[in-house]
Amino acid sequence: MPVELGNVQAIVTHVFRRPIGRHLIFRFEEREGARSFIRQLWSGITTADARLEESPDPLLAVGITCNGLRALGVDAALLGKFDAIYKAGPDGQVLGDVAGSRGDPATWWEGCFKTEDVHCIVHAYVRSDEAAEAATLMIRDLSREARLTELTPRQNGAVLETHSLGGGKLHFGYTDGISQPDIRWDDAPDAPAQLNFRRFLLGYSTPEHSSAPSEGAAADLVRGSAYGMFRWIHQDVATFNRFLAEEGPRLFRDLAPADAGELLAAKLLGRWRDGTPLVLSPDHPDPALAASNDFGYVPQDADGRRCPFSSHIRVVNPRDTPLDPAVVDGVPRVLRRGMPYGPPLDSEADDGADRGLVGIFLCADLRLQIYTLARWIKRNSFSPVYNANRRTQDALVGNRALPGASTDFRVPGQDGTAGVVNLPDFMYTKGTAFLLYPSKATLAELSRSPDIGRFEGQR
Repeated sequence: MPVELGNVQAIVTHVFRRPIGRHLIFRFEEREGARSFIRQLWSGITTADARLEESPDPLLAVGITCNGLRALGVDAALLGKFDAIYKAGPDGQVLGDVAGSRGDPATWWEGCFKTEDVHCIVHAYVRSDEAAEAATLMIRDLSREARLTELTPRQNGAVLETHSLGGGKLHFGYTDGISQPDIRWDDAPDAPAQLNFRRFLLGYSTPEHSSAPSEGAAADLVRGSAYGMFRWIHQDVATFNRFLAEEGPRLFRDLAPADAGELLAAKLLGRWRDGTPLVLSPDHPDPALAASNDFGYVPQDADGRRCPFSSHIRVVNPRDTPLDPAVVDGVPRVLRRGMPYGPPLDSEADDGADRGLVGIFLCADLRLQIYTLARWIKRNSFSPVYNANRRTQDALVGNRALPGASTDFRVPGQDGTAGVVNLPDFMYTKGTAFLLYPSKATLAELSRSPDIGRFEGQR
């Protein structure tokens, strides 16, 4: 069955390379108003067949929670066929957001509303501040006409806005967007490195690549859609910078302090901050390798001397690392769409500003893909390479408050194994929602009207 790219939201198939993003969160108050809102947005949603570089602002995407589908009037029998994790909503314990820690779900959205109140999120990506204001005004006008309630996730009432730092950089200085899955969006024979589109799109379920809804009217309803996790993450840049400055020279005494800090940053991630994989260049960044994604661990770094086992990229994509058969059959992959928010910080002193990352992680199976990776991050127990201690965490993004977790980070070297004890938390969660990114056909059915709205003519 071929995929109609004109039916798929472009956020599923493409990275939106616009420097500004705004994320507006809404609760539906009445069914007809909610349907009207979706109807008015319909033709403005950017689809996968669009020429993004030529498309006018804004590039638009919309995600809807299970509570949002209920509010739209989707039949309960159909909803019963959907992914159980999507229906339940995010479980902070599984995701590593431990009660009592800074990422406690009770504190999400800065306490302004509850996660179950979220019915939809509209994402607008633009080239300028002026375009951002215009897109926001249009979306808010539609929401007021449809009698929606906008949920403001900041106590100061500000919109949740992401903004490029330039050069594809994130707040910790790493280059983002290098290791995206290579996907074949049709049923032609897959190249060895390509993934089947059924790992990311719903409504095409097979025994080999299953997803829910798997068949019948519910599968017909969602065909061309994808599930997604919207994740608002604070990054503690001052703590990160102090950690590099203090621990780098202690671990790598033969290097100049600045170089030692850079090497420690690379060990935490698994790549140098320009993107060079440690496996391919363990001693220095190499511009010729900065975008490289063609490497494995077993033949090149089986003992973790170049890239430590608990480095972030080795945890979330262990590549050819042997897995415990009881854990999962193969490495789960997700599509990552993210952009930083907040002002940059070069200092080791905290300036009190909120900064971090807003990420959207897309897949067809939330349990297999999202929850599996979350479990691996909070406890590295998925492979025999971790040997005796399978309570270590992802060195960069783990939540150290998890009961029983080891907070040590071991760094094998020429003269034995050095390491860090009591790793600090470098980030914490400020909000999470599980969304369906409906296809255009799904959105049309949800709106149940031939009137497709005021964005007519846009892609």
